[in-house]
Amino acid sequence: MTRTAAAGTAGAASEAAPHPHRWAALCVMLTALFMNLLDVTIITVALPAMREGLGSGYAASQWFLTSYTLAFGAGVITGGRLGDRFGRRRLFLLGVVCFTLASTACGIAPDAALMIAARTVQGAAAALMVPQVMATVYAVFPLRERGAASGAFGAVTGFAGVAGPVLGGVFVTYDLAGLGWRAIFLVNVPLGLATLVAAALVVPDTRAKDPLRMDVWGVVLLTGGLLCALYPLVQGRDAGWPGWMRVSLVAAPCVLALYALHARAKDRRDHSALVPLRLFSLPGFGAGTAVLFTVHVVMIGFFVAVSLALQMGLGYSALRTGLVFLPWALGGALAAQLMRYAVPRLGRHVVSLGALVAAVGLLWFGTVLSAGGGWVPMAPGLFLGGVGTVCVIGPSFMFAGTGVTARDAGAASGSCNAAVQLGGALGTALLAVWLFAPLASAAAKATGAGGTSGGGSRLERLVAGVPAAERADLFTEAFWSYTVIAVGGLLLVAVIAQALPKDTSPYAR
Repeated sequence: MTRTAAAGTAGAASEAAPHPHRWAALCVMLTALFMNLLDVTIITVALPAMREGLGSGYAASQWFLTSYTLAFGAGVITGGRLGDRFGRRRLFLLGVVCFTLASTACGIAPDAALMIAARTVQGAAAALMVPQVMATVYAVFPLRERGAASGAFGAVTGFAGVAGPVLGGVFVTYDLAGLGWRAIFLVNVPLGLATLVAAALVVPDTRAKDPLRMDVWGVVLLTGGLLCALYPLVQGRDAGWPGWMRVSLVAAPCVLALYALHARAKDRRDHSALVPLRLFSLPGFGAGTAVLFTVHVVMIGFFVAVSLALQMGLGYSALRTGLVFLPWALGGALAAQLMRYAVPRLGRHVVSLGALVAAVGLLWFGTVLSAGGGWVPMAPGLFLGGVGTVCVIGPSFMFAGTGVTARDAGAASGSCNAAVQLGGALGTALLAVWLFAPLASAAAKATGAGGTSGGGSRLERLVAGVPAAERADLFTEAFWSYTVIAVGGLLLVAVIAQALPKDTSPYAR
């Protein structure tokens, strides 16, 4: 470890003196994180009902998802830095207030235009709220407790991914309180109000000791670069990849390179870059963000692929599909409890082993699904997937924060969340190559239709023309091919994780 990195670690450990209410504060902030993640996943099941209730078309319904993703992904790094400067509790409370109000607006929106506007505000509010969670962990938790805290973060992430489709199916299927799909947004109102009151009481007011000036040009360049990447990745498949989207993707790394040049000059001048490049010299930050990016490329795509295979291929209902993932949530909950013991003893190997366990789980699940097995034989694979994923995500956030001081906690947290967002967007976009194109090609052969495009409603039309028995075979074969690719991605995660810090002594209890 270099002298600078060692000093940074020591500084972080001293700044992260135990706060008497740190665990209560973490529970409250994780409730807000759960609301954010729930709103990302729960809407996927409710989209058909929302489209019908609002009288919107297919393109508008896609924006119900896209507007949130773009606003959150583009603003999350800036939100983290604002917390460093103006206080993380203040930004967290502001984010919760705006998120709760936007959820109310979503729940009562009379048409698609207002729904899209409200979802955009929701995403922007989440960008203020979410980065304060891990930034507060970096600021107030000593290193020896960060394994358990990060494990809880990973568990909430995994549970929300499973709970979203289940709750969405319940709300839409059973029309609770006569609210139908609107309940998926209005449920955030009591949660948000309770979180607001609790946060005001127990969340500590942390901020950088020497607040840095806001980097306006950094905000412009970094936000622009993220949007150039995110918009095509999120919307490209449904839009048919027009030329300007391809140009935007090519421009994204160029704009981010301009930001890197700006940040280097800004750091030399007054050390106030939006995302300081010095973060990447710290032990664990670069490798930690790389792991988070890669694992979300794999897992977000996997969840979408499973949902399609079960619902479009095997005829599962939305509720039944959500219930399939309960073993995944149980595995994630168990792994979260093990992190406090495993990380001090195994260090970075926890992440590598987690990726390998998740790979075994995906192989198990894919094999059973391809063979036409039911829920019981699928369950062990899903359980292992939940265990492995939480063993990767939670510790990676923790290792990425090794050596991060309170001054840069928000920037580091925002950068990690941006890596997650970009990874998820890329994973979704790559489904067009890894799943939709082969599936559309097979469906076209089965129906005698021409072309192999897998975009948008064409795939649905092709699949609808295939008899039910053959349709199941098409999806299971395509899903098995995707599973092999996903397992390869997890093996890559296991390799990248070996670049994380070797020293586990700071995390020992």
